[in-house]
Amino acid sequence: MMLSNLKEKIRYGKEPDNPMLISLWLTEEERCRDIKNTQQDLSCHYQAQFYLLLEAVADELNPAHWRRVCLDNIYKPICSLQRTAQTEVSRQKVQKLLQELAVTCEYVKHSLHH
Repeated sequence: MMLSNLKEKIRYGKEPDNPMLISLWLTEEERCRDIKNTQQDLSCHYQAQFYLLLEAVADELNPAHWRRVCLDNIYKPICSLQRTAQTEVSRQKVQKLLQELAVTCEYVKHSLHH
């Protein structure tokens, strides 16, 4: 399955009863990633993963259980970002993402429980 198809299925909750899509997507992205990526490339890569999952969580048109699955998996790109953050600036970027996650969750928390 192509990565773009996986991303679309995840972002728009097209297979909400298939939580393994997220693991498959993350595994495929790691497999396809260039080993020679710079630190900045890695950071952009993991941020893109984070934002795809965050968008799926925030999208109230997606089924609530799918949005919770995405939320349950958003720690994976965050952990990867934390692991690769070697400067104070990159650590601050991770903190900003965590703040963005907290704010987003606050806005959508009621719709996540339906």
